[in-house]
Amino acid sequence: MTDSTLSTRVKFTAGMSRTQKIQILNDHFRKTGEGGIVMISMGMHLLGRATVDTIMKQIGGEAGDKSYVPDDEHDYGTIEVNNRTVHWEIESYNKDLDDFSPDATDPKKTTRFMTVLLSTEY
Repeated sequence: MTDSTLSTRVKFTAGMSRTQKIQILNDHFRKTGEGGIVMISMGMHLLGRATVDTIMKQIGGEAGDKSYVPDDEHDYGTIEVNNRTVHWEIESYNKDLDDFSPDATDPKKTTRFMTVLLSTEY
């Protein structure tokens, strides 16, 4: 997906704060995977594809929506799936992935990177 396509899917209003824009971009990424990279831990990988798919659907769904601090950037959360505690975290990097993004509100300058891991690996 190109940055221009992401820009047409995510809409900002003039009165939005920087934090609100980052929340929208992080939520969009968490739900769709668009605009970034998702990395799962070895423990997650060892659970098998079906379990990982279930976990990712929950992170992108209602459980994920309820798992973050509402006033924060929606960049971290914890969910329970099949008696397992799973953590997810989103970082905003520059396009070269060698430093943090100079502007996390600009998809042209940012690649989001979500790490998903079991609480036992945290």
